[in-house]
Amino acid sequence: MNEKEKLYQERLERYTIAMECGKPDKVPICLGIGEWVVKYTDTNLQEVFYDLNKSNSIVDEMLSDFDVDIFGGGPCLWWPPMFDAMGSKLYKFPGIGLDENSTFQYNEEEYMKAEDYDDFIANPTEWLATNFLPRISDEFAEPGSYRATVALIKSAAAFAMQAGTMAAAWEKWTREHGVVGQTAGMTKAPFDTLGDALRSMKGILLDLRRRPEKVLAACEAITPHNIKQGVSGPGADKRFPCFAPLHRGAYPFLNPHQWEKYYWPSLKATIEGLWAQGKRMLFYAEGDWTPYLEKIAELPEKSIIFQIDNTDAKKAKEILGGRFCLQGGVPTTLLTYGTPEEVKEHVKRTIDELACDGGFILNPGGVVMGDAKKENIYAMIEAAREYGVY
Repeated sequence: MNEKEKLYQERLERYTIAMECGKPDKVPICLGIGEWVVKYTDTNLQEVFYDLNKSNSIVDEMLSDFDVDIFGGGPCLWWPPMFDAMGSKLYKFPGIGLDENSTFQYNEEEYMKAEDYDDFIANPTEWLATNFLPRISDEFAEPGSYRATVALIKSAAAFAMQAGTMAAAWEKWTREHGVVGQTAGMTKAPFDTLGDALRSMKGILLDLRRRPEKVLAACEAITPHNIKQGVSGPGADKRFPCFAPLHRGAYPFLNPHQWEKYYWPSLKATIEGLWAQGKRMLFYAEGDWTPYLEKIAELPEKSIIFQIDNTDAKKAKEILGGRFCLQGGVPTTLLTYGTPEEVKEHVKRTIDELACDGGFILNPGGVVMGDAKKENIYAMIEAAREYGVY
């Protein structure tokens, strides 16, 4: 075993012990190299998004200087050619409909109409293939046509190219830098699947008033699919949690009654279904989830890693600590507007309050924005290494 392989095993053990609510030798540090890194290079976001090799070379260079245990990924969340090949209407990308240094934007529309509920509930997969795809893609406007068939082949090939390129990149980062990947696989809360991609924010809010029983039935229909998604492909590696970005569940998007009736039951069932198969969820709770901590505590022990963003950290520790691994604790606003001294002071306080008895991973509370300061990122890492030794 060479030096980097040994380092990887040490970091993996650190991560594993923390996920199990134990106390490793050090507080694990988790960080992704987000869009903030682009302003410190001679590139722009358009180049980074469209050129995977350039994006990965930036990550490779940065990892040489990053003493982090768990790596959350590079600056490019989506590879646009996958969507271009199908004529997707879902996104605008830097340089294509946006300024070359603007991050991507989601085009939110009611891609599923209110009258579609019954067909969707009866067979979600069939409805997505025959209705959703033609609505979100110019190339799939006529299913079964020559143009649609060619687009399907092109987009599938682009997806395979992206997957192959990123698999090789992760293998290289693991081998040469000894970093551990944060997650394996991805899923969502069923209510978010419905409210994000299908009905839109306006649509789902109207549905809660006009057709609440349809919302419940649709979330129930989605749940088995989201369980399967979490353990499919990369998610089959059960050493690592599946990533679940939780969008509509943060307070006060829904009031507590709506959250408990419409959002929570299907999300809870999804987490329980994953855990029954030995798969943990990274419960990526961006925003404020303080009012819901008692309900979250009902989940099976150790079935999630709970991300602390704007949630009251002391209450999260009090209610969830010891039962679930906690992660986060560093506000993204601090990384943008603070000073290195302020960052270090905050990291010390966070470790004292949240990491004292283990079961904690230091991480920015949410996605680090493109205007974050590089010196603050380094200050966070340095402080974690200084104060995070058990």
